[in-house]
Amino acid sequence: MPRYRRAPAAAVAGLAALTALSVGPARATVAAPAAGPIVSHMVTFQVTNSNSSAVPCQSDAASYSIHGRLVGTANEFSPLSPSRAVVLDLHGLGYGQFFWDFEIVPGYDWSDAMASHGVASLIVDRLGYGVSSHPPGMQSCIGAQADIAHQVVQALRTGGYTMDAAPGLSFVRVGLAGHSAGGAIAQAEAYSFHDVDALMVLSWADLGASPKVLSDLGQAGVVCVSGGNPPGYAPLGQSKEEFQALMFHDADPSVEGEATRLRKVDPCGDDSSIPAAITTDSQRVASIQVPVLLAIGANDAIFPPPALDRQKGMFTGSRDVTAITVQDTGHALSLERSAPYTRDAVAAWLCQRGFC
Repeated sequence: MPRYRRAPAAAVAGLAALTALSVGPARATVAAPAAGPIVSHMVTFQVTNSNSSAVPCQSDAASYSIHGRLVGTANEFSPLSPSRAVVLDLHGLGYGQFFWDFEIVPGYDWSDAMASHGVASLIVDRLGYGVSSHPPGMQSCIGAQADIAHQVVQALRTGGYTMDAAPGLSFVRVGLAGHSAGGAIAQAEAYSFHDVDALMVLSWADLGASPKVLSDLGQAGVVCVSGGNPPGYAPLGQSKEEFQALMFHDADPSVEGEATRLRKVDPCGDDSSIPAAITTDSQRVASIQVPVLLAIGANDAIFPPPALDRQKGMFTGSRDVTAITVQDTGHALSLERSAPYTRDAVAAWLCQRGFC
């Protein structure tokens, strides 16, 4: 049975922000869709940890389960709807589906906010995280994560998954969003399989990573070489202070504290395959032709300016590329104080492209 959540509040879309390519306090408003109460369905996808993506890296080709939730309104999930649309959200290193479903502190639930705008979301724990299956850490990698995202996208189109222990719904339009390393995975899925209708890359850039994050990734690599902690896995940021310095710029202390408490360790193979993904991106991102939204915080400690401008310049194959700088904001876009403005801008962009 679906889990009912709070009724949607009036939606506020940052249309002015999209025009200015910068998100700040000034917002234009539009009416919210009359969509009914927000509901949540538990979903499970059976996947193979294979790698048929363009990013070369190692995986074990074993079978695993991906668990998550579909969040939207009863109308959006109606079996009678002829044009259902959904966005698959992929979290980055150190997170899980809680990045998109941060109910523990009011006002930071991305999936609920998207639903209030009429945008349905699939939020999951990626392979190796949370309640999804955990492979040997060196048998996961960015290319295999992209392949798994592709399998989930195809299952969303066909209904080939379980929803509340029953057959899943099929969706006509499927968008793909990724935060941080999830953005790298989303890009790889998009250029490897060309099966999504829109791409959103949040807080990720292939060029311009800061010395701080390179150092922290190096420290995670040392942990991995030593066997991992736990075996095959390592944290990004060896202390909570290091993690918070990477992720936050202007966040509520309670949000920082809870996000740090909930943070996850990462498969060592994901970390070690990031360079291969970046190399492949330089050759393949230009083949992406669907609408693309890029967003990075102006105070991102991992990808400081001009990383966003460089990333936008890579998407030469799409005629519809929007780049947004979120002012006074760090890496964890959905958890900073500016999160409402970011959500408004993203929802407005998606609604303009047929996802509402």
